[in-house]
Amino acid sequence: MSKIISILPFVFIFIGVFTVIYIMYMTIFEKRRKKMKNKEMNKLRETLSPYEFESTQKNAVNKRFSFMEYLYSGDYIKVIKEFKDYYGFTHQEGEKFYFACAYFLPYEDGYTLYISKDKINIKAIYLQDRPETQREICYNLKKYFEIIEQGRFKR
Repeated sequence: MSKIISILPFVFIFIGVFTVIYIMYMTIFEKRRKKMKNKEMNKLRETLSPYEFESTQKNAVNKRFSFMEYLYSGDYIKVIKEFKDYYGFTHQEGEKFYFACAYFLPYEDGYTLYISKDKINIKAIYLQDRPETQREICYNLKKYFEIIEQGRFKR
């Protein structure tokens, strides 16, 4: 019994040293992985146009390549009913643009739709999913948008 007790401190020291080495390795590995990912994303930002980057790169948790299962990345869209977005900007009937992606902001029930008229530069349409703001638009997209040409996603 005394031999087990005399060996026990060495076992604890071994476990402690192993744990510290493991934690250090994982920390260094995680930093290296994050650095490589940031480097790759920056390289893509430099080589792709803003529209191509936003419509092809999953670079955020709350980013989606579809909006309400109606608009999909790459769709060419025409506004068929005039509306005002969250900030009061009017989108006229007949306005045409390409849809890139949508971000959802849960704390404000907000959607940011990234669009482009020339597939190079990006603009945003801000919608809020609340009855007093743009809920009508969010849930009745067919009344407001007509898909002229489907993008890369099949339906």
